[in-house]
Amino acid sequence: MRRSLAALIVGAMCVAGLGSAAALNASPSRAAGTPGADGALVVVLDASGSMAEPTAGGGSRMAAAQSAAGVVIGGIPAGNRVGLRVFGASMLAGQPGACTDSQLLVPIATDNRHQLRSAIDGIAPYGETPIGFALQQAEQDLGDSGQRAILLVSDGIANCEPDPCVVAGELAQGDMQLRIDVIGFDVDAAARQQLECVADRGRGDYLDVSEAASLQHALERLSDRAFRPFNVVGEAVVGTADAESAPTLRPGVQYVDAVRTTSDAARYLVRRTTPGSVVHVGLAGRLPHDGSLTVEASLSTPTGEPCDATSIAALSGDRFSVFSGRLSAAEGSPEHTCATAEALVLTLEATVPPPVPVAFELRIREQPWPDVEALPPPVDAERGWSLAATPDAAAGAVVGGSSLNDAPLVRPGSYSTDMLPSEFQFFRVHADWGQTVRVDARLDPDLPAPPNAWGILQVLDPVGADVAALLATTADGTRWSQTLPEPGAAVATTTSPVRFDANPGLVRRALMDGEHVVAVGFGADAGAVPARLLVTIEVVGEVSGAPGASGRPTAAGDRQEPGTASDAADLAAVPWPFIATMFGIGLVLIALVALAVWLVQRRGRRSFDR
Repeated sequence: MRRSLAALIVGAMCVAGLGSAAALNASPSRAAGTPGADGALVVVLDASGSMAEPTAGGGSRMAAAQSAAGVVIGGIPAGNRVGLRVFGASMLAGQPGACTDSQLLVPIATDNRHQLRSAIDGIAPYGETPIGFALQQAEQDLGDSGQRAILLVSDGIANCEPDPCVVAGELAQGDMQLRIDVIGFDVDAAARQQLECVADRGRGDYLDVSEAASLQHALERLSDRAFRPFNVVGEAVVGTADAESAPTLRPGVQYVDAVRTTSDAARYLVRRTTPGSVVHVGLAGRLPHDGSLTVEASLSTPTGEPCDATSIAALSGDRFSVFSGRLSAAEGSPEHTCATAEALVLTLEATVPPPVPVAFELRIREQPWPDVEALPPPVDAERGWSLAATPDAAAGAVVGGSSLNDAPLVRPGSYSTDMLPSEFQFFRVHADWGQTVRVDARLDPDLPAPPNAWGILQVLDPVGADVAALLATTADGTRWSQTLPEPGAAVATTTSPVRFDANPGLVRRALMDGEHVVAVGFGADAGAVPARLLVTIEVVGEVSGAPGASGRPTAAGDRQEPGTASDAADLAAVPWPFIATMFGIGLVLIALVALAVWLVQRRGRRSFDR
């Protein structure tokens, strides 16, 4: 009897703790990764005869490249995999084989900084400019796994076949994990056009420099980007033409696919876990340096009833290269078919396909349908707002991430960061229900303004959708995207307060609490040195308006009359952890009462026996 009571008590305690344990372990899994952790970089250096020509600052172009590269190589972490290839270093122009004159001087490896510096110092300008052939060889040097980058440094136009622009397009088309960044060193207009095309087709960045200091800055930043590129992270999926064979997407998991170069529609099946819930689907990516794309996105039920639709576009040029969008199944009530369907069909159709495949991320978030009547109504962003914080970089220097996935989490404050032309940096900041994110980015007032500088700001919500209020300017008229003509010139943007909106497709509002991503873009004339920006991020407003579950979700095809039993969705809304805890406590009490009765009876029998 004693053993049975002990087992009953232990079992009751286990049941009592079951609810808490289940609640702790119920968080959804999230695809993750370290961008560039398995990456590799091969530097492809021009050693053609023109590299012997002098620079404006004195000394040869080759001497400037050797000095800059030596400093940069010394700063690359020893664990990064780096190699060095040259072209035009061993055969005179016009000699047979001069158009295949390219050698891998240092194979790609870790802990090879001494070999890299020694090889760079030994290069002498000599022959032709076979850029296309060198790119083909560099792609083979890198292997076929992991994130890989080619960093091309050249001072002139290719004078050998194959065409390097065509080669870059072919390499990038066949390998989504390869990028080609290019530095044009003191180039003329024709060479600049060709080298920009190489970067465009190679999904990389092009930087134009004219003297040694700028070359060193460009090498530092692009070699760093090789291991921290704009990287999409998630579980790989491929959208299909028909919904029946479409891959399944689940809330809490991040996915990766690509916008193809055709206008064929891609479909995905978004699986709902709770009937009557709100489902948000976010899409985000970055267009390469050149080109444009437009994607028509829609969310519907399997029977074809529309739930939401949006158009996602990225325009030519880095100024608008980050593209994002959100679709939400939040159509008025939890009884709507868009809320009761067990799955939703996501359709993406590139009406303006990009010149090369462009990778993007898909994030899925699911929320219980809230008690809308108890919530404050959504409001637009404040017009003519003012920054409360002082943009003085008092929080210190910070380096932003290269993508949404490696963006550092920062506290509200004012920071400084150095940015190259055509660069985006990303930061994360937490905003709760009822709060607003405000951002100001301005040129350092104590430094000269770069020529023809401009800035752009975006704020992305937790699923990656741009929620910046484009029409809400600061009190002095500062906008989210504009030129920066003088020291201290700024761009600024704000979001609406984070509030629930049953019709999110009508107005771009912040619908979700959580980590928001601030994207800061900067541009200037080719050849401009890095500029110092003061980036001020603030989160204002009291935490309020957190949506509680309405308790009214209804499963599809299972409408219930008043007084009938609850369906599966109602069961899902029941506070099972609390009930399980109370049930367990009840079992413990029953066991203790039973034990007390048994002891009393036993004592009574002993007295009777005496």
